[in-house]
Amino acid sequence: MDAYVDSLDGRGALPRNCESLQFAEPWQGRAFGMALALAEAKAYQWEDFRQSLIGTIGAWDKSHAPDDETWNYYQQWLAAFETLALARGLIDAAELDRRTQEFLHRTRDEVI
Repeated sequence: MDAYVDSLDGRGALPRNCESLQFAEPWQGRAFGMALALAEAKAYQWEDFRQSLIGTIGAWDKSHAPDDETWNYYQQWLAAFETLALARGLIDAAELDRRTQEFLHRTRDEVI
């Protein structure tokens, strides 16, 4: 994991607290874990995820002021992960939308 995590720097660096990864909400840790697990399972190369994250953050930066308080690192992480998962055919848009709605409305049975 360290090789993956350490490959992210600058605005793409993971939030940390005393060198430990910092997650403000459970979904953030889950999104992190899913992206990492699929890279380790060779569903995609970690560099592909890193590039997706860089592109997602870059797009956000271009469309927002530098001091925009709505910035959330893990929202960018999730968007990059969703983009890559869709592009690789790991999930289709309809299934992603269905699962997102289940999560938002708390109708999904958690397996964790």
